[in-house]
Amino acid sequence: MLERYMQKLGETYRILPFFVALVIMWTVVSPMAVYSQQEVPDKVFFIFEDNCAFAGCHAGPNAPQGLDLSEGFIISSLVNVPSKEKSDIMRVKPGDPVNSYLIMKLKGSPNIEGEQMPRGADPLSAEQIATIESWIKSMEPTQKRAEAPEREYVQAFPGLSLATLPTTQTLDKGLFSYRIAHRWRGRTREGFDKLFGLDFGARMYTQMTFAVNNDIAVSAGRSAVDATFEFAGKWRFLREKADGSIPLSAAIFAGFDWATVKEIRDPDDPGGDFLSRTDSERFAWFAQVALTKQVHERLSVLLTPGVLLNGNVRLADEDALITFGVAGKLLLFAGFSVFLEAVPIISGEEGAATVELPPGGEIYDSFTIGLERRIGGHVFHVYITNSLGLTTPQYMSGGNLDFVDGDFRLGFNIYRQLRLPF
Repeated sequence: MLERYMQKLGETYRILPFFVALVIMWTVVSPMAVYSQQEVPDKVFFIFEDNCAFAGCHAGPNAPQGLDLSEGFIISSLVNVPSKEKSDIMRVKPGDPVNSYLIMKLKGSPNIEGEQMPRGADPLSAEQIATIESWIKSMEPTQKRAEAPEREYVQAFPGLSLATLPTTQTLDKGLFSYRIAHRWRGRTREGFDKLFGLDFGARMYTQMTFAVNNDIAVSAGRSAVDATFEFAGKWRFLREKADGSIPLSAAIFAGFDWATVKEIRDPDDPGGDFLSRTDSERFAWFAQVALTKQVHERLSVLLTPGVLLNGNVRLADEDALITFGVAGKLLLFAGFSVFLEAVPIISGEEGAATVELPPGGEIYDSFTIGLERRIGGHVFHVYITNSLGLTTPQYMSGGNLDFVDGDFRLGFNIYRQLRLPF
């Protein structure tokens, strides 16, 4: 199958105009001598932790503008570091809160760029700001910029998935993620008259994911195809370390889809009654192992072998469907990446329930090329793909378009991480 892709890639020049369109669309959607890290007072640390350093906002290696306010990185991110918005002003000027850009942003001073912080939340109280001001006043004016400590872990992929394939990424405890995914039914080759397929409506998937702890998450989602609910769990049992002592990350992603639409007949008795909503034939079971590796600071790879049982609820006793997902992501510049993913079907294709496959139609392995934008607690994907499947069994079952022949549709994902209110 890989050979076929490589042979026909030269024929897919028609992709280029649409890829340029994706870039445009993407622009619209995303609008010295040093001291070691010193201890941050608990009161200050908890203000940052509760209001800034969570939900993928000002935390981690991909924090916006490099401002990481998580434990161990506060000093090196703030003290004597020029603001990215106003390079002539230090984020924190030791001993001088009035001329520290951090305080200006927290107070919403008129000479700041952008919004008052925290963005999208209530401003800090006067007492909280006074606590941070007192901390800045307590610093020696001669204090110099500190070196950032080495990070313990590597983050190969920032999102819980790429277009569809699960990554090894999980959520920090106390967070939840909300995902909206769209895939337009029409083909881009329909042209401008049909707005490159957008006039034909879309398939939508919405999903909530909750952290049990830092390595275990559970999710629930729904697709309109057969009124399907998906319930799943992810367990990350290996995490890649920056020093190479653990060379990759690994996670198990497993669960089931439940087709609740009334009009599903018993596959053993096609002329009989509809299946009850809790009949075992309505459940498709899946398991995948996600393996990720950051092979270079700009390049990450993902391997995801998987198995699907009873993936076609309208067939009885079909063989298990086995896939081997492969993906790669290349960081172009801060926050922007290009990625591709393929989900070849190894066996069991004859029983696949490919979304909107016409009678006698050919099944193609799911294939996607797209752009990823990471900003704050958001991960955006805009892509072209040959599959309409959004739940796990749906995309494992392949696509109804021949991608290598230049036949594909548009789609996107939006992931938002938030803190639980309790």
